[in-house]
This record gives sequence, C-alpha cells and structure tokens, in this order.
Amino acid sequence: MNAHRLSLLTVSILAVVTIGGCASGASKAPSDTVLPSRSLTAGAVDVVITPTRLDGTGATFAVSLDTHSADLSLDLTTAAELDVNGTTWPVDSWTGAAPGGHHRDGDLTFTAQGPPTGTVHLTITGLPGPIDATWQVGG
Repeated sequence: MNAHRLSLLTVSILAVVTIGGCASGASKAPSDTVLPSRSLTAGAVDVVITPTRLDGTGATFAVSLDTHSADLSLDLTTAAELDVNGTTWPVDSWTGAAPGGHHRDGDLTFTAQGPPTGTVHLTITGLPGPIDATWQVGG
C-alpha cells in the first residue's frame, strides 16, 4: 500500500472513530434533552444552576453562587435536595469550592432512585432566601 493510500485510510478510520464516539457518548438527559440553566436570586446571592447530567445513574448540576455581602458558608451536601417525579434522589457529593467567601462554583451530584423523567425539582436551603429550580423531562 502506498503512503498516500495509507494516509487516506488512517484519516478515514480516525474520522469514523471520532464521529462514532460523539454519537455514542452518554446523553445529558433522556432522549438527548438539554436542560436549560436556571438563574435565581436568594436575597443578595445570585445562583446559577446548570444540569450537566440526568440519566439512570444519577444527576449532576453545575452550581455557581455569587454575592458581595453574604458569606457562603453553607454545606451544599446537606443544603440541597433533588426530587425527581416525586422521588428524592440523595446527594452523592459536592465537588467544588469549600464553604466560605463570596464566590463558589462546583458540581452537585445525586444518586438515581428511579427513572429520570417527569418533574425535576432542585432546592437549596441555607441562603438568605429559598432556591427552587424546576425542569420537565420527557418520558
């Protein structure tokens, strides 16, 4: 096989592998639904919650907390609760900034307790006001 054919074959194989890997990757939510971010305010704290994974193994939400006047010392593993279609999914972990300060970013992960369909309701307590974010997931 000459060098030109070998190069074309290599490029073709890489393209198929790359496209196949993208097409077969884990979806962020059932039926490849992309759930929108929610921007909320709790007193003087701005909160942005972005669902990054919601499937039969669990859920992950990117959470950003910003304030100029409050201390963000809450423990998100005890302050957050996720209800999926009437069933509570327990918090698995918070991976992000430690309690304190005026800005925190991280990922809040939950363990699945049933199918990821219906009403998805995330609440966070311990801030100057309530945080309630809701999404509808088909199914």
